Amino acid sequence: MDLASVAPILLKYRYWIIIPLSLLEGPMVAVATGALSSLGYFNPYIACFFFVLKDVVVDGAYYYLGRVAGDHPFCARLLGRMHVTANEVERVRGLWDSRGWRTMFVGKLAWGLSPLFLAVAGIVAVPVSRFFRYAAGVALVQYVVLFLLGYYFGAVTATVSAALRIVQYGIALGVLGGLVYLRRRLRA
Repeated sequence: MDLASVAPILLKYRYWIIIPLSLLEGPMVAVATGALSSLGYFNPYIACFFFVLKDVVVDGAYYYLGRVAGDHPFCARLLGRMHVTANEVERVRGLWDSRGWRTMFVGKLAWGLSPLFLAVAGIVAVPVSRFFRYAAGVALVQYVVLFLLGYYFGAVTATVSAALRIVQYGIALGVLGGLVYLRRRLRA
């Protein structure tokens, strides 16, 4: 299958393709989707809604994991081995209570540590409605900025065919990299 035959598939199933890709690398896919939106391949409002919804659902899963695991003896032993005392847990609870927006913003942008921040919110029992309000607000700001960057980048840079060629190569490399990664993980 050559790249010319992949383009119609990407165009036909474009929204269904960005969902799994956004799970792998949300911010980069959001910028690329914003660039393609400027070329008319995506409705930016619908695509941005997909990204925000995906982010809130994933954040909720990490929160739920922390909420369930927080009462488990294993979690208490693990926190004890990391020398996390009850006083420190109370300080974190105080941060979520007094500076929830800042804590969520820093937690979401801490690359690689974001799941831990979100699980800790569940451990310290941040109210569910407040947590999802923070998660949705920060995700909305994050993805609107990424979409605007991509939209501006897509409108300024190249012609439609050159932008599509770049996106095709990027997606092909991403799929190839994902397959190699999965194959290595399955062998291990």
